Amino acid sequence: MAKTRQQLNLENLAYISAGSIVDVEILTPTASKRIKTEFVGLLHERFVILNYPSAKRLSNAGEYLKDGVVVIVRAVLETGGGQVIAFRQQVMSVSSHPARLIYLNFPTEVQLFSLRSQTRIPTLLAAKIKFNDEREMQGVIKDISVTGVMFDVKSKADLSELKNTQCHIMLDKNNKGVTEFSGQICSVKSHATSAQFGIQLTASEDEMKTFMKDHFIDLSVLEPLV
Repeated sequence: MAKTRQQLNLENLAYISAGSIVDVEILTPTASKRIKTEFVGLLHERFVILNYPSAKRLSNAGEYLKDGVVVIVRAVLETGGGQVIAFRQQVMSVSSHPARLIYLNFPTEVQLFSLRSQTRIPTLLAAKIKFNDEREMQGVIKDISVTGVMFDVKSKADLSELKNTQCHIMLDKNNKGVTEFSGQICSVKSHATSAQFGIQLTASEDEMKTFMKDHFIDLSVLEPLV
């Protein structure tokens, strides 16, 4: 019997690489909290295992990360041309020995969508990218959507090691409105004298639309969400 689309989507969980960074959205009665942590692995039809976030990543969300809490997990698949896999499930247990780990109930359904499912609008916004180790690089935001940006830097070095790292995009302080965004580098394309980072941002769609309006970017070209 042919497999259903949902069964095929569930099989894609196996393509989340151990050690890769995943986005975890903790759902609370008042607001959601978003944190980053590492994907550890899974036991099919039993549970999914995540690393317990470091204190720096956890910030003030620790009190919400406990048994029974519902979370949404999003991860970029190594295969599939930049597809994101997402699922919603309850925290089964948080272990403390031999390592602090988060066990999630195995999802019954997952969603797949492309990082490029949003219309990207060409821009030339000067900015700099900053990494957690305090390194900074000057560059240009070449295009923008409600979910991410393409950031171009001048460099002859191999920057592929920066894939899956956290970063901050900072615009000139003279810019109107929001001047800093956080995100994760999901792709790195190297050229002879430059490199391009495909960055998924953590800002909400409303925040991105406000930012675009502040910079006179025409929102009418945006397609409806898939």
